[in-house]
Amino acid sequence: MKLKAVLVGTKGWADAHAKAYQECDRIELVGICGHSNVDRLNQLADQYMIPHRSLNLAQLLQDTSPDVVDIVSSADARLELVKVAVQFPSVKLINIEKPLALTPSEAYEIAEICKANQKLVLVNHQHKYLPAWSTARKWLQDGAIGEIEFIRASTKVNIMEQGSHLIDMVMFFNDFNPVSWVMGQTGAYEGKDSSSIIAPDESMATVLFDNGVRAIFECGAFARSIPGETNPFYHIGIDVYGSEGHLKIDLNQKLELRNYTTHQHVVQKSSWEDSYMGALVTYMDSIEGYVSDPEAGHICDLEHSMLSYQVMMAIYHTSKYGGKVALPHQFEDSIVERYIDQAAQLK
Repeated sequence: MKLKAVLVGTKGWADAHAKAYQECDRIELVGICGHSNVDRLNQLADQYMIPHRSLNLAQLLQDTSPDVVDIVSSADARLELVKVAVQFPSVKLINIEKPLALTPSEAYEIAEICKANQKLVLVNHQHKYLPAWSTARKWLQDGAIGEIEFIRASTKVNIMEQGSHLIDMVMFFNDFNPVSWVMGQTGAYEGKDSSSIIAPDESMATVLFDNGVRAIFECGAFARSIPGETNPFYHIGIDVYGSEGHLKIDLNQKLELRNYTTHQHVVQKSSWEDSYMGALVTYMDSIEGYVSDPEAGHICDLEHSMLSYQVMMAIYHTSKYGGKVALPHQFEDSIVERYIDQAAQLK
C-alpha cells in the first residue's frame, strides 16, 4: 500500500513536487494546502488531479489522515506549519524544502517538536539523487581518487539559497564526517541575486573535518563561473582532490574523473535539466523505506541535514565575531537577523 502525502504550498517548487508525485511508485499525493491564493490552489489541484484541497492545513490533515506532510511553502512559514502537522497521529514524516529554517532558533525548535512528537524529518536535498552526483559519490567511496584531501565548492547564488545545497553535497561527498571547525566571512546584503531568500550576497569559508579533509566554500556573485552557463542557479560546482587524482562535477555540465596513477580519465554528462524530475521522484519514493525502518536512517534525515545547517550558521557566526568556531555550537538568531535589517533599510 502506498503512503499518503499532503503538499503544503502552491508557489515555486510546489509545481515540481505535485508533478513528481504522479510518477511515484510508493507514495501518492492526496491533498494540497494553500495559504491565500485560491486560484493557484485550484489550478494545481485540477492539473494534477489532487483529490483534496484546502486553505486550512489542520482541516485538510483531519480529512485525509496522511502519512507524510510535504512542506514547500516559503521558509518563514515552515515552523508554524510543522507545529500543526505534529499534532496529527497519522503523520509519520515531515518533509521540508531547504533551507531547514531562516534562523537557528527556528531550526532548533523544528527539531525539538518533531522529536517530542516522534515525527521523522527529511530536508529536501534531492541533489543527492541526481545520477551524476550519485555516481560521483560512489566513485569517491570506492577510492577512485585515493583518500580525499581537499574540496572546493562554489555557487553564484547566496549561501541560504543554493549554498545550503552546496554545503550539504560536500558533507555527502565526505561521508558526513563531523566538522572540527569553520571560519568564514560574508559581505553585506545588497540584493544582487534573484533569490527571494534574504542572505549576504557573498560569503566564503574554510572548513576542517575531523578526518583531516579541508573544504573551501564560495557563495554569491563573486564565485567562479561555470563555462557554458548563463543561469546563475546553474553555476554550481564541486572539485574534490585526493591522494591519487581528482574529481570535478558541475550541476548542469559534466562529471570528470582523473586518476594520476592509473591515468584513468572519465567524462560523463551532468544535467540538472534532464535529471531533476527523476531525482525528485526517486527521493520521494525513498521516504517509504525510511518510514518503514527509521533506524536505518536516511541521507537527507534531520541528523544529516543539521550538520550542513550548522556549517552554514557557523559561517554567519564567524563573519560577525571573527576567528573560527568549533562544532557543534548553539547559534543565536542575531547572526542572520542583521541581514534582514539591511534588506529592510534598502526598501
